[in-house]
Amino acid sequence: MWTFSIFMFLIMILMGFSIGLTPLFSRQSTPFGVGIPAEKQTDSFVETRKKRFAILNVVISVLLGLPLFIAPFIQDTKESEMIVGVYLTVAMFVFIIISFLLQLKYRQELLRWKETLPQPEKRPKITIDTTYQKTLEVVSNQTLLIGQFAIIAITAGLTLYFYDRIPEQIPVHWDVNFNVDRYAEKNLLTAMSLPFMQLIMVPVLNYSHYAFIKSKQKLSPNKPIVSKKKSQLFRKAWSTYMFIMTMSTQLLFTVIQFFSVFNLQISPSWMMVATMIYLVVIMGGMFYLIFKYGQAGEKLKLSEDDDDSEDYYTDAEEDKNWKLGVFYYNKEDPAVFVEKRFGIGSTMNLARWQAWAVVAGLILFILVTIFWSYWVM
Repeated sequence: MWTFSIFMFLIMILMGFSIGLTPLFSRQSTPFGVGIPAEKQTDSFVETRKKRFAILNVVISVLLGLPLFIAPFIQDTKESEMIVGVYLTVAMFVFIIISFLLQLKYRQELLRWKETLPQPEKRPKITIDTTYQKTLEVVSNQTLLIGQFAIIAITAGLTLYFYDRIPEQIPVHWDVNFNVDRYAEKNLLTAMSLPFMQLIMVPVLNYSHYAFIKSKQKLSPNKPIVSKKKSQLFRKAWSTYMFIMTMSTQLLFTVIQFFSVFNLQISPSWMMVATMIYLVVIMGGMFYLIFKYGQAGEKLKLSEDDDDSEDYYTDAEEDKNWKLGVFYYNKEDPAVFVEKRFGIGSTMNLARWQAWAVVAGLILFILVTIFWSYWVM
């Protein structure tokens, strides 16, 4: 139980760091989702609030994570697991709410401060490169689909081929030490439950990749060539990361499938180690890309010939189009996917019907997953 508690505590700390550092690695021109004039982006008023947000998020995550160490002292293992599960869910929810309220607090402070600044005489420029998508080198969605379907086909095919070797009782749940504590009777649906989960994950994982590489470009009008190069390198790196993450996730499901249905004589601790290695690699890769590239490659350092400290620029989008600093709603913008103002990656234009179709699809995915998991167990 100590190993599990320490691992979950580290997860809480990682949440604190990843969310707390968001303003420091988002675009320089839009801290907390507020467009700041170029000449004021490094002002102490702005920088102080970025640092406070980071420190408070880390401290809160530590405080919320500490109670997890009470669990190992509870004698009843099942009761301990239940308490940890409930507390972890509540703690993560509370942390997200507090972090979001902090973001709103500093956003409002920046908006009020911005009103005291001299208004710009000219509207900021918007730079568009019509060849951007044509020259963008990323992993294709077809490759992502083929790779996933190949893994799923192997998983499902071997399960069906060796179906007669599957025991009559199939493990469907493990405790924190990876010991089986719940079984289901053998039948075709229970044997194929994980391959089915792999299958319904395909559109979600592919959508995430597609939305990211197809999101509307946002280039610096001061140095459009350098800005384009950074942006494309950023998308290429994250596209590769998404491909590796997607394949690793599907392979992990395959390993768990074979481990459970064929009752492989492998120590449960090895499954725990494999899961932890998977999470460390995925989280480590994510943090590496965040620190190296920032949002849209803004933190990326190119050769001195290409980039001699890129000038700051003022974001051309109006603050009113970004509700609460994170939700984009602009009826005049035909784009469905846009780069985030606050955070890394892309989001959707909620003024477009396609965005709400995606939201409905994600809700359906969650409901199907919950129903299927409940039915199998």
